[in-house]
Amino acid sequence: MVAAPPARTGPILPVVVAGVLLLVATVTFVVVDPLLAWDDANPLLGRGRLFLYFTTQSNLLAVAACVVFGVALARGRHPGRAAEYLRGLAVVDMAVTGIVAGALLAEPGAPWSLSDFVLHQAMPVLMVVWWIAAPPARSLPVTAAALWLVHPAIWTAMALTYAAESSDHWYPYFFLDPAEVGGWGGVAVFVAVIHLVIVVLGLGAILAGRARWSYAVWRVLWHGEQPDRVPPTPAGLTGAAQRIE
Repeated sequence: MVAAPPARTGPILPVVVAGVLLLVATVTFVVVDPLLAWDDANPLLGRGRLFLYFTTQSNLLAVAACVVFGVALARGRHPGRAAEYLRGLAVVDMAVTGIVAGALLAEPGAPWSLSDFVLHQAMPVLMVVWWIAAPPARSLPVTAAALWLVHPAIWTAMALTYAAESSDHWYPYFFLDPAEVGGWGGVAVFVAVIHLVIVVLGLGAILAGRARWSYAVWRVLWHGEQPDRVPPTPAGLTGAAQRIE
């Protein structure tokens, strides 16, 4: 009777990373606290206004990306090409959230806030670090930067439409309010500059996503699956292999 070989256990690292991603998603979702959107007594967050903040939308995109990748890691599978586009969108949106919050919205001397720290500082840094440390298994095309611009453009249209239709003409940010920035010309300048920054960040994310260590990272995290991108083979080695065959 032949003894059965010992069962192989999967590597622990993917499970640990999956747990971290799901923990980050849970904490961020709790801090966003979507229920505040139904608090009509809150003039800044109630009546659905919570979801008109770019900070809210970008963090929820980050939550979605963390959940998709966390569940895939826990199952030992890669989430797929569309998920990489989602993660890239979340990374770019979170990066611009951190930049705008620090450059335009930060109030010197304001007391420390957990929600401000998580949504405007910690999450932007974590998402960018995640993208650099574990780039996409297959490089994304330059056109992804244009695709990632769609969401900010839609958000801008939503915010301006809501302000025009609401009784108090409420804007989520001062730079969208013509009364605060010297008219619609000022709004156009702010919006154009922010969208330009988003394009630059998108191109930077695509470039960072082509890091040479990507293949090694995916082999460790998705053990047993072949990543979409294979490492380049030197020309001389390729020729030698052909001769052997």
